[in-house]
Amino acid sequence: MTTTHIYKLVDESELPVGTLDDAGIIYRSNMATGRQQIGRIAQGVLYRITAHDERELGRVDAQGHVHSHGLFEGGALGWTDPDGVVVRGGLIFGEEEVGRIEGPLLYEGGAALLLLFLPEDDEASHRQTQRN
Repeated sequence: MTTTHIYKLVDESELPVGTLDDAGIIYRSNMATGRQQIGRIAQGVLYRITAHDERELGRVDAQGHVHSHGLFEGGALGWTDPDGVVVRGGLIFGEEEVGRIEGPLLYEGGAALLLLFLPEDDEASHRQTQRN
């Protein structure tokens, strides 16, 4: 079984945030708790695992373009280049390089970064800011 690695850009370096296996299972990498399954991707559709079920977050097409189903941020979120570079861009965000994917499932990994990892990190940062 081969693994696709998902990296997020933080300042000038890359931070490994997760992996994707051949079966389409998405795992969060965490130094403290180890590997945790947080979602899956099947036939270009990405699902987030919730406490009782799973929720469809969006899709990735054959060219690597990622589309969200979100109520307020729905639409184009960005894309993954054929070399694995992930770019966030669309109506809401300015175009910026946000990560890199390494492995056989480049486009699926890019979708996981844009639909799962980055929004969760953004929300955690927002909550932290509100507490301070």
